[in-house]
Amino acid sequence: MSLHFVISYADWPDSDQCRFITTGLDLPAAALLCGRGERLPAHKQTVEAWLAGRFGMAHLPSAALTLGLDQPAAKAGFWLRADPVHLKIERDGLLLFDAHHFQIAQAEADALVAGLNSVFGEDGMLFVAATPTRWYLRLPADPQLVWTSLDAAIGRDINTLLPKGKDALQWHRLLNEIQMYLYTHAVNDKRSDAQTINSLWLWGGSDYPVLETPVVPGLPVYADDLLLRGLMHIGGADVQPLPASAAALPDGDALVMLDHLRLGACYGNAHDWREGWLALEKNWFAPLLADLKSGKRKSLAITFPELGLALQTDRSLRWKIWQKPKFPWDFAPG
Repeated sequence: MSLHFVISYADWPDSDQCRFITTGLDLPAAALLCGRGERLPAHKQTVEAWLAGRFGMAHLPSAALTLGLDQPAAKAGFWLRADPVHLKIERDGLLLFDAHHFQIAQAEADALVAGLNSVFGEDGMLFVAATPTRWYLRLPADPQLVWTSLDAAIGRDINTLLPKGKDALQWHRLLNEIQMYLYTHAVNDKRSDAQTINSLWLWGGSDYPVLETPVVPGLPVYADDLLLRGLMHIGGADVQPLPASAAALPDGDALVMLDHLRLGACYGNAHDWREGWLALEKNWFAPLLADLKSGKRKSLAITFPELGLALQTDRSLRWKIWQKPKFPWDFAPG
């Protein structure tokens, strides 16, 4: 076992754009750690799929995992995340923006949810605003649809990402009704056009409580990720808050999840994605490389799920001068 870092959203989807975006990006420690590391078996997958595999689950019951943190006393049943979003008509289609692009108070969320329940409650639906930005929807039964995660939808045209399955059209109509109701709500009357909550994004459908027990790591876990926190919670363990840098990590083995690249990648914002890499270099890669060279740490593992790349390195990297530094995105997919 070693100190294991999981870095999500390291894959920029367009390889030609990636070469342009990363030109001049100064990441000497990251390139050295990767270039002189030993490659381990891995395949390209979402970070959600990686988490499911690491914790011994067939798939992540996303809504149920975060519901267990937000509303542990929630009634058993089939639940969806129903997060408030803003849809904007642009040249590329109807683009979705999540709560990172607008502000909403709990009182506003409660008022919108109360209105939704007054309209759709007679159909057996229950909306809950557990936090201003994390809402849920309880259904009478599992509609057997395929849902697209919020991360896969933000910054993109939603028309190809709507629920899929036998009764998908019925749910498309329901979403239209929800949008029409939200458009006329008094809360939105007081908000600017760019700040209106004009839709919900339904995703992560799963039964609550989660009956399958995840296999939690037998070592400390540091992360801000809610899905990881939810997995550890139902597995009977805690997640430690992510420190500001590797220098603040205690000695010893641990699992650390870093999501500095998430928003830049999801929104296709090259500047933010580059800034995420620079923050990782300064606060994580550089201190870790120094710790390996000094002998403070004996070994280090790094996984980039979306790149299909997993690496293991140790103090011997000091002597592997024949292995050139290499950026994570320059490796052939696993």
